[in-house]
Amino acid sequence: MGQTTLTATSLTRNTGVACTEGGGTAINASNTMRVLYPDHGRLLVWIDSAHANTAATFAVGDFCAAGKGTLTHAVGNNVIEMIWVDTDRFKDSDGYVEWSWHADSAGFCQCFTLPQG
Repeated sequence: MGQTTLTATSLTRNTGVACTEGGGTAINASNTMRVLYPDHGRLLVWIDSAHANTAATFAVGDFCAAGKGTLTHAVGNNVIEMIWVDTDRFKDSDGYVEWSWHADSAGFCQCFTLPQG
């Protein structure tokens, strides 16, 4: 299994950003994806599904809320959904959040960091 590392786009308070259908990195169900979690602020994972069985499973991290376990998020066909990702539950000791895809997953994924506050 390979690994795709995404780079999150930093959002600025009170500023718009263009998010288009089919934007981001193509989902390869054979690879895991990961993104560096921000030191400050929050992480938003945007999934643009192109298949009814698209689902992402977020791996448990190395911090205090890891005992809550993995999170699997299913997305319908031709739907765009966003997921807030929690650092205490999913960030590993290298600072990354990592997830794998259901075998039939297809579409695109991109990540955004949001400022604190």
